[in-house]
Amino acid sequence: MVSKEEKKVINALQANWIWIPNWVDSSSQNTVGRIVNFNRKITLTSPSTRANLYFSADTRYKLFVNGERVAVGPTRSSPSIWYYDSLDIAPYLKPGENEIRFSVLRYFASSRGAMAFERTVLPGLTIVGHVEAGDDTIDLGSHQGWKAAPDDSVQFPSGLVDDVFLHISERITPTDPATEVTPVLYGIKTLNGDIAPWPLEPRPIPMPESTPAVVNTIRACESSFTADDWTAFLLGDHPLVLPAGSSHIVEMQANSHSTAFIKWTFKATNEPSEIKLKVTYSEGYELEPRSYPFFRSKADRLDAERGHIIGPYDEVVLKASETESCYEPFWFRTFRVLRLEIAVGEASVELKSFEATQVNYPMAVKASWKELGNIHSEDIWDVSIRTMRNCMFDGYSDCPFYEQLQYSGDTRSVGLFHYLLSGDDRLMRQAISNFAASVTPCGLPQSRFPSHSKQIIAGFSLYWILQVCDQFLYFGDKSFARKFVPRIDGVFEFFDSHIDELGLISGIPEEIWQYVDWVTTWGATTEHPDKGVPTSGRVSNRHTYFSMLYAYVLRKAAELLRHIGRPGNAEEYENRAAKVLEAIRQHCFDGEFFTDSTADVADELSYSQHCQIFAVLSGAATPEQCKRILSESFTNPRFSKCSYMMRFYAFRALAEAGGQLYDDFWTSMLAPWRHMLANNLSTWEEDDVRQRSDCHAWGSVPIYEYCTELAGICPIAPGSSRIRFKPRLQLSESIDAKIALGIKNVARVSWRPGGASEKLVELTLDQPVEVTSQLPGGPEIDHGVVSHLSLVYTPS
Repeated sequence: MVSKEEKKVINALQANWIWIPNWVDSSSQNTVGRIVNFNRKITLTSPSTRANLYFSADTRYKLFVNGERVAVGPTRSSPSIWYYDSLDIAPYLKPGENEIRFSVLRYFASSRGAMAFERTVLPGLTIVGHVEAGDDTIDLGSHQGWKAAPDDSVQFPSGLVDDVFLHISERITPTDPATEVTPVLYGIKTLNGDIAPWPLEPRPIPMPESTPAVVNTIRACESSFTADDWTAFLLGDHPLVLPAGSSHIVEMQANSHSTAFIKWTFKATNEPSEIKLKVTYSEGYELEPRSYPFFRSKADRLDAERGHIIGPYDEVVLKASETESCYEPFWFRTFRVLRLEIAVGEASVELKSFEATQVNYPMAVKASWKELGNIHSEDIWDVSIRTMRNCMFDGYSDCPFYEQLQYSGDTRSVGLFHYLLSGDDRLMRQAISNFAASVTPCGLPQSRFPSHSKQIIAGFSLYWILQVCDQFLYFGDKSFARKFVPRIDGVFEFFDSHIDELGLISGIPEEIWQYVDWVTTWGATTEHPDKGVPTSGRVSNRHTYFSMLYAYVLRKAAELLRHIGRPGNAEEYENRAAKVLEAIRQHCFDGEFFTDSTADVADELSYSQHCQIFAVLSGAATPEQCKRILSESFTNPRFSKCSYMMRFYAFRALAEAGGQLYDDFWTSMLAPWRHMLANNLSTWEEDDVRQRSDCHAWGSVPIYEYCTELAGICPIAPGSSRIRFKPRLQLSESIDAKIALGIKNVARVSWRPGGASEKLVELTLDQPVEVTSQLPGGPEIDHGVVSHLSLVYTPS
């Protein structure tokens, strides 16, 4: 619910939507969108003391005050929920003349391109606010005083093989500036229950943070200037005067994988000229692709001798005058290495500076990790955090280089990692609410949202339910969880309607993607073009995984509903789960292992780690079966292998199976992360099957394992009001760690060798909570409400 003050702002914003007249929401050029610049000039006789602005735009805006970019937004929105931003711009104003500019990129509603940037049928900008300076108050509302002009020099082309999803790559050809016009006020009024084109709500997450991205290493240079000259230029103390008619090719490397706004500053030295820039962005050096862009071949990401820079590029021609000019692409760029190609016109041009500004959600990490004697663990920790940060701008993005789409399956696990690092649920609350707003007529929410191109992945709707369960477990907000109960029930009704005569999930419509995981043998075929779907079960349209996942989530949701006062629904969900599990045991177990479809059609390609994992998690496997099926599936190559995303659930199953199984597989399960470090990745790759992206936050699984399993801190009651402390002391000689527990609490865990073979274990909490502890091989002990424990472990 919005407050009365917020409602006043919303009403004012709704009355102030504007756009340029005679707009056509398309183009005869190859571009999926156009930029329109809105300008307002004001003169102040004294410094501004306050200048609170509220604003939003469709599709995306960048706000500049006196040439400085001060805001980018709005946060990812949809026709169901459209967010507005607020900012006090007084620090950026000065006595005298000031220019305020909103650069708005409108992606056309009729285009399927730019999927990550959802839009409504109308373009628009709305501004409300005042500047206070001395005795003066200036109204900056968009209903008056603003001028606007389209910038048709910039195109965002479709059809590029390496920009299939985002359509942010730019092609610029100089054009004569358009004449500024007075924008037209829409004058939108809603009566009698009408819903506005933009159902506005205040931004629920903080604005992105900005930090310098370090790019100062030259890997290759074909130029009249030396590599040292270009390095000095990148360091910011050595402008380069590029001779008339000259060409330059330079390969530059960032210290680490970056998501950054980049800006080139230049000017003509004596007379007007032109400069042509082509900037290619890559996440690292790579070998020849198997099938570009989706199937790649990558090894050492910093091997410039064997590898190539392959990726999307901006290609722009810019006019250079004696007045300093800047080129900053509208959207941020993702890169580890860049190739800069410059061609200078008929007069020399001074290249003055290059800036790269990292932008991301302000994670404010509270957690930390130190582990003596392990040469990899702290690097793995740091790379995991960087991967998450680069996949968090205004949502949980899958990969910033290619898609920037928020998928509910990915978001579930990444949100848990975020909780443990920061104790912050604002981004997840936004994600949960957005997915809830995307529910389709069949009852399932869209699998990626907000997105201008609709998609449903069957299992991802169940992972959305787990998001709600997790948020309640960590933060305990009953009112937030309760409002999603009807949609949760709708998801379950969809799956219940697809229970067949065997008691299993089957017959899911073909327009719903039955994706499970990226597995080498689960590729597309002519008859079954969807990738990532288990081979067994394609003909019968009956996949064991969905029955297992359905039962698993039914049981998790039942726990949630009992806590929030819906015991009747909880009992119904538990009964449904029990029936499905019995059907799985009867029809999908061959006497040794669980099969990907029914056992009667099983062949050599019908066995996966996935179904053994979810047999354990769902309860389909008996306690006696758990250790055997997991051990065999992770040592026998006949079983289809889990990707990094699914290893999160593999770890959960190993822990659930009990005994020494988790410890036994610890080293081998982390091998892919050590391999990525050896290949000089500074963020985790998407998967090792396609090797498309080098930054995907679902790979930050080690965060969860370090915090909840190795350090042993796991919430077991709503709001993190009770925790289980079960450290795996046999996996490390010594650790010193901090783990966030909700908004206000942090757990500190450490242990070190004591006398003989003892380990001295310490747990300290900022806020006391109920604690249950269990050391390896020992009993479970209830300590009541405490803020500190000192324990001694002696191996038996």
